[in-house]
Amino acid sequence: MTVPQYSHGFSCRLLRMAQLLVTLLSVSSLSTTDGFVPANVQRASQPSFGLERQHCQRYQRRQSRVFLYGDSYDDEEEEDDDDDFIDTDSLGDWRNFRRSLAMDETHDDNDSDDESAASKKKKDSTVTSLLENEREVTDNERVLEEQNPALAEEYGTGVWAHQVSTPEVGGLVVRMPLEVELYRNYRHSITGSKLRSLLTDDGEGEDIPMEDLVMSHWYGRSRDLIESEMKKIAEMADEEGQIDATTLTEDYSEMLHLYLDNQETWQEVCLVLEQLTDEEGSKSSKTLVLNRPMAFKLTRDLGRLVYFGGLDDNHTKLGRKNAQGLTRFMLAFQEECAVYVGGPDDQGKAATLIHGIKDLPGAVEISKGSNIYRGGLEAAVDGILDGRFSPLEFRFFVGCHNYEESMLDVEVLLGKYQPIACARSIALKQCISLPKPLWHEVMELCDGEFPDLSRLELLKRDDVIFQVLDEEALDNLEILLDGDDEDFDIEILDDDDEDETPTGW
Repeated sequence: MTVPQYSHGFSCRLLRMAQLLVTLLSVSSLSTTDGFVPANVQRASQPSFGLERQHCQRYQRRQSRVFLYGDSYDDEEEEDDDDDFIDTDSLGDWRNFRRSLAMDETHDDNDSDDESAASKKKKDSTVTSLLENEREVTDNERVLEEQNPALAEEYGTGVWAHQVSTPEVGGLVVRMPLEVELYRNYRHSITGSKLRSLLTDDGEGEDIPMEDLVMSHWYGRSRDLIESEMKKIAEMADEEGQIDATTLTEDYSEMLHLYLDNQETWQEVCLVLEQLTDEEGSKSSKTLVLNRPMAFKLTRDLGRLVYFGGLDDNHTKLGRKNAQGLTRFMLAFQEECAVYVGGPDDQGKAATLIHGIKDLPGAVEISKGSNIYRGGLEAAVDGILDGRFSPLEFRFFVGCHNYEESMLDVEVLLGKYQPIACARSIALKQCISLPKPLWHEVMELCDGEFPDLSRLELLKRDDVIFQVLDEEALDNLEILLDGDDEDFDIEILDDDDEDETPTGW
């Protein structure tokens, strides 16, 4: 496992302790997707009438809020929401409609009440429209232009992203930094409550509303608290650098759990692929991590994994039809194939194929109006061999994140993930040799405090060494950790790596 870590302020024992305890620690009050094995839930038919769908959606909202607020949650708070139900399937391309509304709101918020400023804006409207047509092309767009010119044109003329309150199929859920998670989840996290107390003390005892706190202040406070708590945990290590997880207090157990989970899912940008509601109103969700590249060329074994799934006795001896299909697949994709680690679940299944080709036989739109499609592998192979398609118009994902019992909604409410609606070009573009990592690209496209958050996170990267650890280096890691140096630079692989081919995250 290669993860990001601060190179200053953390002792070498912290890394060793974190690695040793990742399978030992158990915090019963929180759930994560890592290692979570979902039950085989039958796909329930979607309610066909608006009132039934409204009932299911309200049940899901209540289930998540009861999880957060316990018995004190009052159903009457939901009564006003009953008239707000919208059947999104009936709206056609409702994402662009909503995007237009969001853009209008942004312009309204930025309008000055000063009459002279308004007059100047009207006077310069022609110049502004010309400048918009000559928008500066980013380095990421130049990379996209080389990989997929048609998608690059779509991106350049209509890319957009903005935050939404709940996950939606065809949209994104983006992993928030641990600093943000603690800041948002001060009601239900011990460490988050500690952070809130620090911020209250900074306000000379006043309980300052969250929206009135300056981001740079609470982010810095949260960062310092994380570093302080993790140092205290590291100091509990014995002479061999090990800690008995059962001896940790509840607050330290939670802190270590949150820290390790954040490292595992650091800056994930996930496409919401499915959301299904069972007969009892519980929601199951599936997401694909977009920015964990695995390979850009196919070996024979990797080709079999992508095409068939995990190798077992059933595929030891390929039938003639399967052998021909695999051969054609390798001919089409062997020299250029974008394969990603989609998540820790279902890695033994055949890879999920994602693309933006509407009329591809066998492909299915993941959500009406999204223009994002899955499946149609055989037709994709035919199209590449015929010269109609390019291999980089397709993305393969090995594994996924599975969520049951509305847990994705719960993790959003706990501050772990931020739902974001976006143009399809963000989900379809490759994460190969990106000058700017996808996480930062998405953050900077959003409004509000997200661009500032991206800049704060980029400051961390100045203190991180980027390198891929091979197996020999991992075997020798214990020797490095037993050295005399108190500080240790953690090697990390990110989606903007250009020279190395990753084998995981």
